[in-house]
Amino acid sequence: MNYAQARTNMVDSQIHTSGVVDPALLEAFETVPREMFVPENLRNIAYCDEEIAIGEGRFLLEPLTLSRMIQEINPSPDDVVLDIGGATGYAAAILSFVTSTVVALEENESFLNKAETVWKELGLCNIVGKAASLKDGYPEKAPFDIILLNGAVPEIPHNLCEQLSPGGRLVTILKETQETPGRVTITRATQTQTLGEMQFSSYNAFDAGAPYLPGFEPRSTFSF
Repeated sequence: MNYAQARTNMVDSQIHTSGVVDPALLEAFETVPREMFVPENLRNIAYCDEEIAIGEGRFLLEPLTLSRMIQEINPSPDDVVLDIGGATGYAAAILSFVTSTVVALEENESFLNKAETVWKELGLCNIVGKAASLKDGYPEKAPFDIILLNGAVPEIPHNLCEQLSPGGRLVTILKETQETPGRVTITRATQTQTLGEMQFSSYNAFDAGAPYLPGFEPRSTFSF
């Protein structure tokens, strides 16, 4: 399979035609070899226009969804990113092309080890892996300019919003119980001029589907 041609086709047919126009972001998707982040037996479908299950209940987001999520948060070369639940590290690799530093938070250490091996092979030296619970974020290294959650949540996690810098953006797929699809939602942090307190406001960008991230699944409800 000609993976380079597959990347070009993915960008031209899936991503660019759906309104992703940032040149640096398009270049990142055409450069990063997505096939290296999936199991070898799935490489022939690495560039399909849907999420890819990579085992142990985990997945890589659909390229179109990921590209639009990143464009919506308008990354800059100076931004520091917390990438949550990226599994084998594809999203972190993309973000490394358009931001300053990416902290990749992953609780599955086998996935994180795989990611670090590929990042090193690709020469991506501005990504730092961290093995820890996804739902807790990384408060020790906060604040972050961008927080990206690679999957769905039933509600915006306030503890993660508190890890944003002033002007920071959190992007995730908000999907209430039994809702299909969910909605890509952007939450922005602003600091009040009088008290210096942080306030958060959210808006829905577009519809998208994805499984819930580990630790963010909706709580079970019972009816009598």
